[in-house]
Amino acid sequence: MKYHIVVVGGGPAGASASYHLSKLGFKVALLEKESLPRFKLCAGCLSARTLKLLPEGYKTLILNTIKGGKLGYRGLEDYYVPADKEVAYIVDRKDFDYFLVRKSIEAGTELIQAEFIGFEREKEAYKVYTSKGTLIADFIIGADGAHSKVARLLGYKPKGFKSLEFFTEGDLREEVIIEIGWVKRGYLWVFPHGEGISVGVATTGDENLLKILKEYSLLKGIKYRHPKGWHIPFPHKEPFLGRDRILLLGDAAGMTDPLLGEGIYYALWAGKILSQALLENPAEPTKAYKRLLKPLIEELNKAKRIGDIAYRFQKVAYNMGRDYALKNFYKVLVGDKSYRELYWKGWFSFIKHLKI
Repeated sequence: MKYHIVVVGGGPAGASASYHLSKLGFKVALLEKESLPRFKLCAGCLSARTLKLLPEGYKTLILNTIKGGKLGYRGLEDYYVPADKEVAYIVDRKDFDYFLVRKSIEAGTELIQAEFIGFEREKEAYKVYTSKGTLIADFIIGADGAHSKVARLLGYKPKGFKSLEFFTEGDLREEVIIEIGWVKRGYLWVFPHGEGISVGVATTGDENLLKILKEYSLLKGIKYRHPKGWHIPFPHKEPFLGRDRILLLGDAAGMTDPLLGEGIYYALWAGKILSQALLENPAEPTKAYKRLLKPLIEELNKAKRIGDIAYRFQKVAYNMGRDYALKNFYKVLVGDKSYRELYWKGWFSFIKHLKI
């Protein structure tokens, strides 16, 4: 079968790209190896700015509305900072991803449940090999996650956070808890998840995450359950966007916030930009894609710089959160501020607390 575009991966990145490309009139095939809806390990926290990128009908997916956050240090001390308005929302990734895929199908995408095996260039097109046969496409979009086979075939492998998470009973409903000081570069979280909670920890280091989760659960009286793990990628310097007519986005490209690991917002944003790039310059799509992605890349770059400082001076970052950082971070989550603004304006506060 011949398509304009084959998108590999039915997560938020792949579904977003498929949705926007189909709406522009491209003939799109979306490859997803799992039967949908399928379980996806993720805390499912969407920053409020994400909503403007979602198709209509998403409101029924919201499990919890976040109106503030508690920042803790090594489980020994903490403080709560309320937000002026709703800053985030919790969804279940199984239902959320399925919703996005259904919206892309409604826009004209053909969903094919098959595993991507590889590709081969054939003149001006590509042969795309799958577990259910061969497809022909003018373009390939790699949106197949942190362990992307498309990215590996192009020679790219992102670094990132190692994570463990479990779901359990809990009465948290409208706030999130972020704990720092448990790992060298990373954080521990407790988020509401419907009538329960999700508890997890992420790090770029070699800490024993299983031990940390057990210790934290015991300290806080949380009913511990054996966690599952996954990888949260972020770019080395900037996302790898692909080559020729093969483009990457989402986790496959390393499009994750290196400060807190938020990926869904950037996946949806990049999906829309990618469709504009293909429409604007199909002969050299990576060139147009990189130019249009500059604001997104700049945000990830500044988030990494903030993360480099915050994780190196964690007690300073903890103290900063009380009078500056958290309230301004909320403004980033709702889209009123950028990481660029947060980075440059935060230096005065950082130096003040460093002296203290």
